[in-house]
Amino acid sequence: METRREPKSWAMLAIFGPKVKPAEITAKLGMQADYFHDSDIKDIDDRSLEPHWQINSTLSPEEGLNEHIWQLLKRIGPVRSQFKELSSVHTACLYASVEFASMGSKGILLEKRVMLLLGELGLQLEILPWLSEQSSASS
Repeated sequence: METRREPKSWAMLAIFGPKVKPAEITAKLGMQADYFHDSDIKDIDDRSLEPHWQINSTLSPEEGLNEHIWQLLKRIGPVRSQFKELSSVHTACLYASVEFASMGSKGILLEKRVMLLLGELGLQLEILPWLSEQSSASS
């Protein structure tokens, strides 16, 4: 019987909202964002986007979701008190992009300590599934 592989995944952590000032978040956390924008950015319909500050996992998609999340949690670990303050006044979300389950891939199982820390830090978790090229070719 073929061994089921871990689904491909990726994660990023974002703070956003109408009152977010990315430069202030960078200063408060003492950490550079991997991506940010202020309220002067417009979408394709010329509507202002909410200000946004984010850090990304740098692991490969072949790493498990827990590893991606742990990498992000380790980055904010030294400033967790400041992060928790920010998450109490702005929306903070960990976005996880995960390959759809298939017969050849395992499901996602988050570690208990990961879920505990996400809640303690005031982080929402949003899982965004996507269909891999291999899965879509076989359907």
